[in-house]
Amino acid sequence: MAEPLEILRSAKKPGFLFCGGSARAVFQVGVVETLYALDVRPAVCLGISAGAWNAAAVAVGNWHRLRKYWRFFVRMPAIDLRNLIREHSPFIWPRLHARAFDRYVGAERIKAADALPLYAGLSRLRDRTHVIFNVTAAADPFRVLLASNYLPPFYTHPLDLDGERYGDGGFTNNAPYEELFKLGCDAVVLMSAKGESEGGLYRSTDDFNHEIAADYRDRVVVIRPRHRMPLSFVERRWEKLAPIADLGAFRAREVLLGERHPQTDLAARGPAPSAYVSSLWTRVRQLRRARPLL
Repeated sequence: MAEPLEILRSAKKPGFLFCGGSARAVFQVGVVETLYALDVRPAVCLGISAGAWNAAAVAVGNWHRLRKYWRFFVRMPAIDLRNLIREHSPFIWPRLHARAFDRYVGAERIKAADALPLYAGLSRLRDRTHVIFNVTAAADPFRVLLASNYLPPFYTHPLDLDGERYGDGGFTNNAPYEELFKLGCDAVVLMSAKGESEGGLYRSTDDFNHEIAADYRDRVVVIRPRHRMPLSFVERRWEKLAPIADLGAFRAREVLLGERHPQTDLAARGPAPSAYVSSLWTRVRQLRRARPLL
């Protein structure tokens, strides 16, 4: 098998896949910085949940402003009690995203001729089907990206797109690398926030430990932390987020250049709480399958 950097540099149409992970998607900032430093640039961007904002910034050419994007976003207050009346939640995430989006992305730039094709993965709530949206062609690109982030209690009203309600794309497929190949890509960089020591990739609520399918394994370069990152999913302090962006840069150099950086040994203590939830949910599904029909 060819080396990861060789795979990407020889690709005619590489795709960047930005998986979701809430605040942990800041890891992708450093990964992107290293990719561009090594002259690896995407032809197509696909984002899921929080990764959709990173994908959008890269698509419009603002990859070098991703740190500023995140710093701007997390420095705004996220709670307004008056919002309890309007949206039945104290959180004002849609407003924060709108301000950051207008400043660092913008609908007009997404539709500009020099922007990269941009896609987002969403979950159709009616039947829990994963749907890929062409954000570039959308009448309201921001609304599509926001829909991919719908997750209670931070968002209380799912967005309606073309008569259907949609939610967080990570529920149904947080790593849809096959879709980028369907779009014509011949290599994919998959950026995930789940540590290698935690097991396989998180793909959906029914696939917690996904392994890249054999048909794609030699064309997908996975860049993710060595361990579970010491960062909560809702962390908003930049002094906590900035080191994770740095971690992404170092980890990308390890994967692509074969270097070894002690900074990537950064790890949280103990298993993630989500691991217990995953184990419980798996057990519940097993019991449901084993229950005899009446």
